[in-house]
Amino acid sequence: MISIFKTTSKIRKPLEFILIGIIIIIASITTTHAQSNELLQSRIRLFEAWLNTLMSDQALLGVSVNLVQNQKSIYAKGFGVSDFKKKSPATDSTNYRIASISKLFTSIALMQLVERNKIFLDTPVVKIIPELRAIKTNGHSVADITIKSILTHTTGLPTNPNFLLDKRGQNQALALDEFLKGLAQQSLLFPPNRIHKYSNLAMNLGGLIVERVSGLSYEQYIQEIILTPLQLQSTRFPNDSENTKVIGYSRIVEDQRLNNEFPEMASILGLPSSGLISNVTDLAKFISWHFRTLSAEDQTLLARATLSEMQKVQWVPLSIELHPRLNTALAFLANTLELGGTGLGYFREKEFVLHSGGLMGFAAELVMDNQNKLGVVVLSNTVDAPVYFNHPQSISRNLYEMVGRVLADPKTFDRPLLYAEYENYYSDDHHWHYYVTEMGENLILLNLREGMPLARPVVLSKVGVDHFIDPNHEGIYAGEFSIYFLRDQNGKVDSMVVKNNKLYPKD
Repeated sequence: MISIFKTTSKIRKPLEFILIGIIIIIASITTTHAQSNELLQSRIRLFEAWLNTLMSDQALLGVSVNLVQNQKSIYAKGFGVSDFKKKSPATDSTNYRIASISKLFTSIALMQLVERNKIFLDTPVVKIIPELRAIKTNGHSVADITIKSILTHTTGLPTNPNFLLDKRGQNQALALDEFLKGLAQQSLLFPPNRIHKYSNLAMNLGGLIVERVSGLSYEQYIQEIILTPLQLQSTRFPNDSENTKVIGYSRIVEDQRLNNEFPEMASILGLPSSGLISNVTDLAKFISWHFRTLSAEDQTLLARATLSEMQKVQWVPLSIELHPRLNTALAFLANTLELGGTGLGYFREKEFVLHSGGLMGFAAELVMDNQNKLGVVVLSNTVDAPVYFNHPQSISRNLYEMVGRVLADPKTFDRPLLYAEYENYYSDDHHWHYYVTEMGENLILLNLREGMPLARPVVLSKVGVDHFIDPNHEGIYAGEFSIYFLRDQNGKVDSMVVKNNKLYPKD
């Protein structure tokens, strides 16, 4: 910089103008970024207020979340505690059992073998696992079970093998060969490729296929071929190390939750179906890999076409038995119309690709919006935490709707706030839990005890200084539902009056 201004006067002024221009541009960019963050930060505060209310009402212990936009984690945070006895706070690096989200890794492993022509989607499983012939067929053909049957949960096998009921609570990993010993006790419930039946047993057989085809143990394959290349350093299979154990908590029983904790268990339903441990930071990286692969930026683990095919609807889950060709036609229609269905290891709900997980003491959800390259991860150490996207009090859906939607709409994202002075969480610590924020160009009132607060906003109209009404309110308060904001001696809003109740900002 000094050397520039020591040049001759003839070139000094042009350089000065250039530098001034650069400074103005930088300042403009900085200002725009600050403004663009206003609504984002406002929605994050809303989400946190809602989640804290939910956790208090339902006695949830720990929840960790991560919101991903393409290759960047936009918002990651932990709430509550990871261990109640130790009072350890939950963070974005807290490890949880991710339960059935483990199936995504098994599915990727199988599809990698398909890509390398080691197996094919229509390969009969009995060619690789002849022990499967020991199962009671009930007149059905076990030879019809294929790799695709496993990935679409249409094997006809039960959800869990009977013998696992005797294995729950053990702290030793169950070898995949152990599943074969109990096959003679099992029966095909349905003809293969006719009925959708979610099956942990089938996915464990998928893990065994990975072993026999690759020549590596299942754990070794997942670690070396998937986890290490993706740099998922915290994602692992359970071991006996005390400092790596995770603790989950049960449902509330007689107003007690804390005396129903589940210590770390090495295996419950089988490693390929539910065995992995991870955190929201690693799973955010996992989501980013999906976006890279689908945009052809990264083809190291899977080709774009393969991953895309995995996320397309391959089967429409029905409670009635139809011919496979009819199901195939329905699957095509469901995919075209972005309806729900089963992919190859993945599930779809309209435009969302997702997989959930639930296990003794844990709940997990991973959701991707491929069009907007938005992803959500929610993990909890409380078994009945409403993390699931379709739950009426869904943590994952609220995170997407409250915060993710802002990122998906640049016009909304860049708009500065109009009513920032009123925004807050107002409560009487008992019945009333409201959040005041804005939507579009309107001030809105949200009930934080609603499952999806943004679905039912009270849109307010300004009628005076610090005075708003709900013109659409019905019932006894029709036409006169008013909200007043009160200020302290310094002119700062310090309370709100609604329905003659005075509410104060909640820290």
